[in-house]
Amino acid sequence: MKKILSLMILLAGVTMFTSCSDDDATYTPSPVLEVSNADLKFEATGGSGQITVSSTSSLTATTESSWVSLQVSGNTVTVTVAENTTLNGRSANIVLSDGQAKAEVTATQKGGTYGLKTGTTYNLNDEETVIRAGLVHTAAVTVQSLEDWMTASFDTATDEIVIKVAANDSGWRRSGQVTLHTGEIDDVITVTQFDFLTDALGTYGLVYNTSSGWKYTLVELERTDDENGGQLRFLSGDYATMGIKIPVVFDASSYSFSIYNLVDLGVKWTYKDVEYDLMTMINYTNGSSIYRNKSTDLAAIATMVEDEDGVFFEFDANDVMDHSKYEFYALRIGYTTGGYDGYKGAFVTFPSCYLMKL
Repeated sequence: MKKILSLMILLAGVTMFTSCSDDDATYTPSPVLEVSNADLKFEATGGSGQITVSSTSSLTATTESSWVSLQVSGNTVTVTVAENTTLNGRSANIVLSDGQAKAEVTATQKGGTYGLKTGTTYNLNDEETVIRAGLVHTAAVTVQSLEDWMTASFDTATDEIVIKVAANDSGWRRSGQVTLHTGEIDDVITVTQFDFLTDALGTYGLVYNTSSGWKYTLVELERTDDENGGQLRFLSGDYATMGIKIPVVFDASSYSFSIYNLVDLGVKWTYKDVEYDLMTMINYTNGSSIYRNKSTDLAAIATMVEDEDGVFFEFDANDVMDHSKYEFYALRIGYTTGGYDGYKGAFVTFPSCYLMKL
């Protein structure tokens, strides 16, 4: 009984001690400024907004963001943000205080926008042209042409880059660039002028490899009609005297032309009192032997190449052949008494040949 009574007295003492501690504790919440208005969502172009607080005490406003400026007047803070020249949105923390109470608000700004509506590459013919490239942007725009045959400007009324391209009378393909700067964005527009069916024409060296080294003979690549027809006309030596012209078929879509196998050139040649016809022949090789082919589809495909050595067409045989076993060897003019079956021999052979524009 005494133990129970002692325990009850002890518990009562603990309870009294706890109650006494609770009565002595105090909690004072930090005073907070009441923000009645905060218009702080900005477009990428920048601008101003306001913060209004309920306090009538002296107010201060600070921020660590360099793109935000603050001006206090009474209980109003004017927030001004600079243009955002990047594509990324951003935010800034603003701290308000009247000496006793504080509040924090956040200003947000959208990132800029950018985009060329018609892309950055223009492939044109040789005619004088004006390009109007629509631009989506938020920052100011500057453009500059890097070529003397183009001028570039920006039309602020229509948000278009205006590129005036002069006619191309160079006789070959040319490419140039216009640089574009807006905000923190730099871009390049590339303009290429090339009219294959006009610019590919002209004088070439038909370069070929012989046992005594590389040689060439002059030829003229010409058009023969308004479609895709053309010819290689020899300009020097006996081939020119005989009026030899090798028909070609242009392909403007691939910047190439073809010379087909077993085409009658319409030229007669007399050898040992026998009159022969001359015809094209596409020869190929497996590395050890030279072959000819009965197919009239076999063609030497001339692919346009432009590099530091100049402009040339490099011949190759088309897919009539098995390229894993054979490769183009030579363009040959054969003499015959009647097509492939009447073939008698080579009038002239141009091994490993290509065309170099002069």
